[in-house]
Amino acid sequence: MMRFWLACVCLLVAGAILLSQAFAASPTTDSPPRVLKAGEPKPYEGDLRSLAALNIRNVQLETVVNELKEPWAIEFLGPDELIISEIRGRLYRYKLPTGPLQPISGLPRIATEAEQTGLLDIELHPDFKNNRRIYFSYSASDEETSRFFLTAVATAELRDTKLLGVHDILRAGPFSWSPSNFGGALEFGPKGFLYVSVGDRSEHMFAQQGERLQGKILRLNDDGSVPADNPFVNDETVDDRIYALGVRNAQGLHYDATYGQLFEAEHGPMGGDEINIIQAGANYGWPTITYGQNYTTEAIGVGTHKTGLIQPLWYYTPSIAVSPLAVYRGSMFPEWDGHLLVGALAGKHISKLDLDGTRIRSERALLGELKDRIRDIKVAADGSIFVLTQNKGLHRLFRVPSPPATEKPDNSELLYQMICSGCHDTGASGTPQLTEPTHWTGILAKPREDVYRNTIDGYREMPERGLCYICTDKQIRATVDYILDRVRVEE
Repeated sequence: MMRFWLACVCLLVAGAILLSQAFAASPTTDSPPRVLKAGEPKPYEGDLRSLAALNIRNVQLETVVNELKEPWAIEFLGPDELIISEIRGRLYRYKLPTGPLQPISGLPRIATEAEQTGLLDIELHPDFKNNRRIYFSYSASDEETSRFFLTAVATAELRDTKLLGVHDILRAGPFSWSPSNFGGALEFGPKGFLYVSVGDRSEHMFAQQGERLQGKILRLNDDGSVPADNPFVNDETVDDRIYALGVRNAQGLHYDATYGQLFEAEHGPMGGDEINIIQAGANYGWPTITYGQNYTTEAIGVGTHKTGLIQPLWYYTPSIAVSPLAVYRGSMFPEWDGHLLVGALAGKHISKLDLDGTRIRSERALLGELKDRIRDIKVAADGSIFVLTQNKGLHRLFRVPSPPATEKPDNSELLYQMICSGCHDTGASGTPQLTEPTHWTGILAKPREDVYRNTIDGYREMPERGLCYICTDKQIRATVDYILDRVRVEE
């Protein structure tokens, strides 16, 4: 008798495992629950399928600010405060989590009327906490006609909502006709040097000319002067401020202290957007080599390779119109540690590049769900990711803590009907029947702990655990309780 009872216990527990999976898959549907196959994940029902495809499901994307108009860049003034630029010449402070947006006064005259002209990137001095100094790039126009432009960088002291002592530390002249390709990315690196990108201003040949700043990455002291160890300070044919050359229109610079590398994101022409690791004195080839082509579909330069010119770390063909980038460092998404997050304007997503040393192992498109041009990406102190979009404002991607484990619902009656009734309702082969309490007298007389132990360890001819080695002790105990408690009710 005991042997058959224990065998049914084993069947009941095994059935409980299968049915608990089915109930987890569809807890409220009127249709029969579907049993998941071994190793099959629960169906994803959220809005961020691009994250779920990487098995990151416990995430949320919340809108932080939605009243911005063509924002360009953000920086953290502190763990709970941001500074935000808009290309049409506006600058704001914003206190997290609810604001409000506070306009900052004192900006210089900024050209904003044509195409890509306007207020661009923002950067904080490494000692901002003490000196309150910020830096910003912008397009300046000539005073006589306002029809010719250059890339400028200014600095000022931020006090409350005012800029004090505003002055330029760079004017990458001369003025030229093009209202595009300003570059303007700003980033402080080691030793307090400021790196600045200047676009080629739609005149390709300048990127290879040492006496012009267009199409270059510059390195400056915080006051705009030239560091003594800049790579071309002893070359009379190259401007002392130039750190690297041969770039087209770099709108992203990011220095990562762990890698000890300065990463750059630049727009190609039609195809050929590039991610580069910027090195002192290096030539990145534009327009001599490129993976893109002219907008007339004609070839540019000599191809994709030439001796002495640096190959990109990664390139995009077709173009996604890259914007700023960031190296992820944080505890919220540890599986992304050291990965590059590259914004895409035309692509309307974040391109996540898995960086292994100096090689990209994979690329995945994330957050296409935003359906908007990505303007900036910053990683917060808590590891969450702030994403600035051109038309829908500022968003925060964060991980939702997993809820504590909860007990499965009690499906005992259903389990009994599906698994055990065949034996215990009929008394087949002498199995004790639940409707016959006298069949259970000997078992009920024993201490419950003894019944648990006999079931788990095996008893007489009954195999250990009823041969259900995937069952936990807790599951076996719960099954014993169900059967014995039911028998007592029948008494």
